[in-house]
Amino acid sequence: MPTNSDVASALHEIADLLEIKGETRFRITAYRRGAEGIDGSSRDVCDLSEAELQSLPGVGKGVAARVKEFCQSGTMRSLEDLRAQVPLGLREMTRVPGVGPKRAMELYKAIGVSNLDELKEAAESKRISEVKGFGPKFEEQVLEAIARGVHVEQRTLLVQGMTIAQELVDVLAQHPAIEQVAYAGSLRRYRETIGDIDILVATEAPEDVIAFFQSLHGIARLNVEGTTKVSVETTRGMQMDLRVIEPAAWGAALQYFTGSQAHNVKVRERAVRMKLKLSEYGLFSGDERIASRTEEEVYAALAMQWIPPTMREDKGEIEAAIAGELPEIVTLDMIRGDLQSHTTYSDGRVSVLEMSQAAEAKGYEYYATTDHGPRLAYMKNLNPEAIDAQRAEVAEANAATSIRVLHGVELNIAGDGSLDYPDEVLAGFDLCVASIHSQFRLSKAEQTKRLIRAIENPHVHVIGHPSGRRLDRREGIDFDVAEVAKAAVKHGVALEINGHPGRLDLRDDHIRWAREHGSNFVISTDAHSVGELDNMHFGVGTSQRGWAQPEMVINTWPLERLLAFLRKAGARARP
Repeated sequence: MPTNSDVASALHEIADLLEIKGETRFRITAYRRGAEGIDGSSRDVCDLSEAELQSLPGVGKGVAARVKEFCQSGTMRSLEDLRAQVPLGLREMTRVPGVGPKRAMELYKAIGVSNLDELKEAAESKRISEVKGFGPKFEEQVLEAIARGVHVEQRTLLVQGMTIAQELVDVLAQHPAIEQVAYAGSLRRYRETIGDIDILVATEAPEDVIAFFQSLHGIARLNVEGTTKVSVETTRGMQMDLRVIEPAAWGAALQYFTGSQAHNVKVRERAVRMKLKLSEYGLFSGDERIASRTEEEVYAALAMQWIPPTMREDKGEIEAAIAGELPEIVTLDMIRGDLQSHTTYSDGRVSVLEMSQAAEAKGYEYYATTDHGPRLAYMKNLNPEAIDAQRAEVAEANAATSIRVLHGVELNIAGDGSLDYPDEVLAGFDLCVASIHSQFRLSKAEQTKRLIRAIENPHVHVIGHPSGRRLDRREGIDFDVAEVAKAAVKHGVALEINGHPGRLDLRDDHIRWAREHGSNFVISTDAHSVGELDNMHFGVGTSQRGWAQPEMVINTWPLERLLAFLRKAGARARP
């Protein structure tokens, strides 16, 4: 029977092929969202009825029918039809940064390029630059990307790995012989994509635990088996390593297997300089184990502050921990509200009131609805005629809940930096988020200029997902982070750390660069359903990787201070 990953991959393939063919954005988005909902399900979707499938986020009637077809036959007629129409290699070509579906089809029609080998040969022989709209610079970019192997990197989105890992941790935690269990590795560090999953278990009965692990539903194949490690492949196509350690070594093992490698190397070097030895079994002075039970104990014995897992990338955190100067970073319990989300007025799935009530249930002080402006024409959007009706619903939500519901909008930044509505319309919103949704191939100078022009609009409060990247299918725009950050500080605009697991944008290094220029940030979910409000922890984890401090993040602020920021009253400088 096909796995969730198999079904999601088939839906993504349909979306890719539709995009190559130039089909409507609405159809493409429907399949993408369906794939995300399927891959994020904790249940085997092939065991679900069509009605149950339609209860999953993003899965509508049409997608549900195709899922059932795939589960029963191993394929979909619509997918086979598309495969017959589009050369197989074109989909692989779209993974090369800068190519994309439209350009892949243009090259195929113009010079017959239909796979990566042919693309490389055409770039090397300078045939691509003969095609209208392409040039020598594009050929250089293609060759550089292929040389880096960007197109073949096989990694899994953080959300998919975390869903699988958390399910397993919850099951293992119920076993009577297991004293402690956690996922480690890049997953615990909240890397945006992961290669495999590391599960750590503390027990005095390793044989029993290993046997139990191997018997679990969802294990497809055993790759390696030992007395302290088992490596398997899951039915969702992920490699997973179970490592079994004695309870007394839990902290040292958790530190070791969390990584990163560069971080661990420096920590071990510090131990050596202190005439100590650090391994996954503990910190030793000669034959005496002096620290091992907790990570805090290990770091303290090395005269260091405990370093949050998300910061362990050898980017200055070790030196700061030794000096006692690690900055305070944002934690999930500090978030007071969500300032980007969508309702049925654009591409969201529930009403203003339902989203507001869900935000209230999370204990938030405030929440903003920010439906798409009309320039995002390929989907339902907040057209000018609907603004007053939505404003009335926001007022009703304020009356029906205990939190402050803000009437916001997500504007589309055009290539020249202009926005959807005139200033007199923008002035009526509580919150204006401006985002890039198109024209991703402009030059770095042009992208920087368009972002800064949007920032300079007096009604803009937030630049949403600034690079516009999609981790599963599109690299972000190239822009000058420093110049954008300086403009944002000058004009009292926050840069968004978008917690949608397919975006995580700003990414961690951009946050660090912007932070150095005094930027304010906002951590948002970009939720399109009630369930997606739970994605806030992905944004928080990314903010931690970028060392964002609470004082920099506007939705850690009390309501009155946030409202002052939105009025552009004293927003330029943090007290």
